[in-house]
Amino acid sequence: MQMQAHRRPAARAQPVPAERVDALGLLLHSVSKGWRAELDRRLRPLGLTRAQWQALFALSRAGGTLVQRELSEWLEIGAPATVALVDRMERDGLVARTTVPGDRRRNAIVLTPRARRLVTSIQAIARELRRDVTNGLTHDEMDTLAALLGKVRARIEGLRP
Repeated sequence: MQMQAHRRPAARAQPVPAERVDALGLLLHSVSKGWRAELDRRLRPLGLTRAQWQALFALSRAGGTLVQRELSEWLEIGAPATVALVDRMERDGLVARTTVPGDRRRNAIVLTPRARRLVTSIQAIARELRRDVTNGLTHDEMDTLAALLGKVRARIEGLRP
């Protein structure tokens, strides 16, 4: 007769008290706001506004080109604000507008060589900020933090219709 290993029942998730959930939302907001503000401060010597460095970042992540509507969605701003932003960035030599093949009514926004050099600087500054912010966290703590935030993000995305 074989002996079976004694298994403890799986722990059931307990509901989190409302005040802890509320505090979590405020903490996430505060971390996000503080992180952006510090990155803004560090990027100020490059002469970029938050909207500009975010647009450059979005374009870079998309391989250097986005349709104007996609840029609006990524930045979470309306079409008129995007047009004004792209106008300023085009004037400053950071982006160029090109027509989308097959649809002359739509514009693609393309990074210029000058902007690509700026993106390299932005990435280096952002990397330094990430190191400064996470200094003192162990690899296990970083893994846990990333896993938990990913889980929260997935839950949020799952709530959308």
